[in-house]
Amino acid sequence: MTKIVPRVRFEGFMDDWERLKLGDVVEIKDSARISNTLWVSKGVPYLRSSDLVNDGTLGELFISDETYQSYKYKTGAPEKDDVLFTSGGKVGVTYHKIDDNPVYVQGGSILYAKTSKSSKLSGMYLKAFFGSPAMTKYIEGASTGVTLKHFTLKPVNAAPIFLSSLKEQNKIGELFKQLDDIIALHQCLLEQKKSFKKVMLQKMFPQKGERVPKVRFDGFSGNWEERKFLENIESIIDFRGRTPKKLGMEWSSKGYVALSALNVKNGYIDFNADSHYGDEALYKVWMAGNELKKGQVLFTTEAPMGNVAQIPDNNRYILSQRTIAFNVKDSMITNDFLAVLLRSHQVYNELSSLSSGGTAKGVSQKSLGGLKINVPVIIEEQQKIGTFFKQLDDTIAIHEKKLEDYQQLKKALLQRMFV
Repeated sequence: MTKIVPRVRFEGFMDDWERLKLGDVVEIKDSARISNTLWVSKGVPYLRSSDLVNDGTLGELFISDETYQSYKYKTGAPEKDDVLFTSGGKVGVTYHKIDDNPVYVQGGSILYAKTSKSSKLSGMYLKAFFGSPAMTKYIEGASTGVTLKHFTLKPVNAAPIFLSSLKEQNKIGELFKQLDDIIALHQCLLEQKKSFKKVMLQKMFPQKGERVPKVRFDGFSGNWEERKFLENIESIIDFRGRTPKKLGMEWSSKGYVALSALNVKNGYIDFNADSHYGDEALYKVWMAGNELKKGQVLFTTEAPMGNVAQIPDNNRYILSQRTIAFNVKDSMITNDFLAVLLRSHQVYNELSSLSSGGTAKGVSQKSLGGLKINVPVIIEEQQKIGTFFKQLDDTIAIHEKKLEDYQQLKKALLQRMFV
């Protein structure tokens, strides 16, 4: 007989896991809906499915303690160690109640398992188990509806669950809780850095009608200089509309990467997005002496309009659809400053007003010709601004990488630590 055990396990645990139905080990509860006429400005939190979807943050709706006590005894309310999960819309998002503070959940969109009353199931474990491949697959198959999904009491109670001892369950649950805490921390740090960058892009560039930014490095004073954008540009490399077929050639399975609006993101190049390659022959015919250099600024002209990235190295690249590159006048503007300038709110808004098209905006060289910008006259100030945002982008990239790594680790452990 085949043993029911996961591939990865904590040391010291060898017993076979048991296959049961969720309804056999916990009571699944629903709650009565509460009329919005009973909401108050402060009181017991009233939790909706949208609150669970938004990282389990308690919502902005409250009911009085009197209303809570009345409804609590009619239908019950979650207690410490109970696990809540969404049963409508985005199904299967969980929330583990870790305290005794009262909370009421919206009936019809949230169900909860009374693990606080179970002698066989840990709340921490159940929360983690909801993310396992077996449970995820079951939820997908058992949910009804097309646009709006529903996971009702009958299939919830029948959901298969694999259990080990409570001691092992708690170890597994604690591991995934720690992972979730680390992931939440890096998400928070990432959002903080992105918000900080957004604020600094507003404060370190003059606003409309102004010539001096609100925040400036020490040692620099005086007005920034208003210039026409193209006064700073030696030339624009623009191969929009060019395709291999028009050159009598074809893309290759490997070779030089073609950079288009699909893989030029805001601040970086995604080499996994819609990558095309050209061989040596195609590269020479296509680029024809217009080699892209490290640090050179790329700008997407449409679909989407306004993404900005820099060439990351001295490898050779093919400049492809809906993307242009700038050869700057070194005595007037630096590449690093230009990359930040094009992402500033003032310039983006100005380009949007000059661009053509309805839903899908597009920037032409004529649009760029009408663009006016404010630039520090002293190159050293430009260099400091460019370096500041480059370092900030590097920090954001580190947090994004760490977040992705922990998310991938969690995904791998969910596959290996559950049956």
